[in-house]
Order: sequence, then C-alpha cells, then structure tokens
Amino acid sequence: MRKTFWIMAALVLPAITVPQSVQSSTMETPTVSPLTIHMGDSTSANILASIELPANFQYPNGIARASDSTLYVGSIISGQILRITPEGRTETFFSGSDEVFAATSLRRDESRGILWGASPDFLGIQGANGEVTRRSHRIFAINTRSGELLKVIPMPNGGFGNDMAIDPTGGVYVTDSSRPRIHYLPPEAMQFQTWAEDEQFRSEEIGLAGIALHSSGVLVVGKYSEGELFKLTPQPQGQPIIEPIFLSRELENPDGMQFAPDGSLLVIEGSIESGNGRLLQIDVLSPQTEPRLVETLAENLESPVNLTVSGQKIWISEARIRHRLLPGQENNIPDRFFIRKFMLQPVRSLS
Repeated sequence: MRKTFWIMAALVLPAITVPQSVQSSTMETPTVSPLTIHMGDSTSANILASIELPANFQYPNGIARASDSTLYVGSIISGQILRITPEGRTETFFSGSDEVFAATSLRRDESRGILWGASPDFLGIQGANGEVTRRSHRIFAINTRSGELLKVIPMPNGGFGNDMAIDPTGGVYVTDSSRPRIHYLPPEAMQFQTWAEDEQFRSEEIGLAGIALHSSGVLVVGKYSEGELFKLTPQPQGQPIIEPIFLSRELENPDGMQFAPDGSLLVIEGSIESGNGRLLQIDVLSPQTEPRLVETLAENLESPVNLTVSGQKIWISEARIRHRLLPGQENNIPDRFFIRKFMLQPVRSLS
C-alpha cells in the first residue's frame, strides 16, 4: 500500500470534528509537552521553550513570522489561522471560510502586508450518502492589517498546491505535489504561470513539497516521497537550470524548508514511516564536493511539517498527525499541539 493512500486516509478517515475558533487567550509561560526532543550530533542549535497551542486548535501546519515577532499558525483541517503576539497572547486572526478550508503553508509578504497560504481540501465535504467530495486546491492572500481575504486562486489543472516562497517583487512560487511543476504567480496577477516543469519532479506518490528561495534567486525544492532535493537556477529566458542535489543519505519525507542566515538550508524531515521527525541542516550552495552532508540538528519531533526562520531562531509546526496512520490509533487525537522553537549557533557563513 502506497504512502499516498496512508497519508490521505490519515487526513480524511475517521471523520474529524473541527473545533470552534480560538478565543483570545494569554499564554505567558509556554508549556513543553511530555515529548522528549533530542538534539542531534551537531552542536549547531539549542532547544528553546515550546509554545503550547490552545486546546481546541488541532494539527498545526502553516507557520510564518512577522518582523515584530508576531507568529501566524494555520491548521491542516480547517481554515482557521492563529495569531500569537510578541506578548504571548493567542487569538484567532482568521476564522476560515467556504473558500479557505485549510492553511497548510503560510508565507508573509512583509512589505505589502499580505499573508499568503495554501488551502488543499484534505477533509472534503461529506454528503448524506457518506460520499466525500473535495473542492479544488487553491492558494489565498489575506491583508494582515484588516484580516480581509484579498485573493483566492485555484491551482491550475487540478494541481495540488503544497508549499510556497515569496520573491522580493511580491511574486509567489508554488510547488505542485500531483504534477511535476512549479507554478509562479506574478505580482497582482490572478492566474498562475508554469515556471518550471520537468520529469525529474514526477512522482507516483507525493511529488514536490517544500520550497525555499535564496537571496541569490536560486530555489531549492524537495520531492516528498522520494526524499530528493533539487536546485533551480533562474535563467534570463526559458526554464531554470534544474540540478539534483546529491546528499550523504536519502531523506525521509522532506517537507518545509527555509534558508538560514549563513546560507545553509534548514529542512523538516517528516519521517512518515519511522516516526522520527527531524530538523536538518544542509550546505546546498557553497562550492564543494558532493555528496552534501546531512546534519541532524534535532530529532524525535512528532510529524513536523513546516518552519519559519528569523535570524538565528527557528519555529517548527508539529502536526502530531502520525497516529492516524497507525492501525487502531486513528482516534487517539493528541490533547495538545505545539510549536517547537530552536536557536541556531552562528558558526559559519556560506552565503
């Protein structure tokens, strides 16, 4: 049985009751769950206090941070987005709508005051006969000042919009997990362009997932089921140059990724089969002999899915959804969910 089926079944069956919106609450002292997170062999990061999410907010995924230290956190199973203020107050920033029913990737366009998100319809709508229908996957944009929903744009050709990166002009790159493509939405546009399409991206399971944009314009994407990374170098005309990144080991479900200040790539390893979720660091850009060393900064995370980075600090959304993949454990929904926080040690410069 393929992982695709396992993952989709985990997100659809059994039926989930989506909690009501979180009311404003103050969480002055973040609480750490009983889970023990182990730091990897590398000494490049330290664990910081975790943020405990409200009891009625389940399965966090999308996460973004503003320059004033405000965090935005989205859910796999609803369009609700939390806002956690610098003072530690947690409130509902966006309650979701008929058009936004998940927030599995969040990226903030700081200069334009926009929060972009991906909304794939994992749960679908169950009819009276029990049949589940799903709405088209889409991305959306919200005004961070007013909370107004600015745009909802369906993925082209029935594609599965997974993760995104924002360029300095306000354009949006989006990976497609069901088609071997990376889409691009130009600033102010309402229709995607195909920015890159290549058979190397094709997968019989879950294809492209995480994407990260370096300040040089180079992008790196991950192929989720196969555990591969690719480097894409933009060209003045036509498609980018696409190169596989050879690694010291195969990755187990690479997901969210961002570049660190030193130019290294920080990657979430979801680890569906083993259950040992990790935070990885890989030097993917500096001139050196391959394979590229995969360093483990932290492990024993429970279904980590995405991250946001600011300076030396890293925030990771821990979905804790793997129980839905294990026979007999489907209904053992965790009672709390967390954002994990780490501090990088500034030990090198690669950019």
